[in-house]
Amino acid sequence: MVNNYSKTNSSKNASDILDTMSRILNKAAAIEKEPVDIGHGILLYASEVHLIDMAGRYPEEGISQIASRLGITKGAVSQTAKKLEEKGYIERVNLEGDKKTVVIRLTEQGRDAFLWHSAYHATVNQDMAEQVSKLSHRDVENIFSVLLKMESMFDNCPEVRKKITRQFIQAKLAEPG
Repeated sequence: MVNNYSKTNSSKNASDILDTMSRILNKAAAIEKEPVDIGHGILLYASEVHLIDMAGRYPEEGISQIASRLGITKGAVSQTAKKLEEKGYIERVNLEGDKKTVVIRLTEQGRDAFLWHSAYHATVNQDMAEQVSKLSHRDVENIFSVLLKMESMFDNCPEVRKKITRQFIQAKLAEPG
């Protein structure tokens, strides 16, 4: 009986944790979808701000390296760079002596956006640091452990979806008429 309660409680805890994580991810996604005007009268989307951030932090890296850092394709970086160039936040230039490598240079507006983004993250990171400082070392280790396990779970989700889909389809096909 105790074992059953433990399994039921564990299942409810897991469900509550996943529900909370889902809510957090939805809030983060909503923030990422909301464009921002940093004072130039031009809306910047998260993908644009992230590219500006990479260009500001890694000014000598080409589009390929920035794409790798962002975990997106070179084509996606190029499309976003084109939009930012049209908005006046960046310019794409070839490195001297290297006609193949295109780097992204921030314009004055781009540097403003980079500084805005840096200030935004400094504030958010400070808030997180304050919250984490209230936790014990053991609690921090436990949270980190859970987050790594959740990352692994998310890494496995595509394969789990395929497996469940195959099972679902097979069960539907096996149903009578």
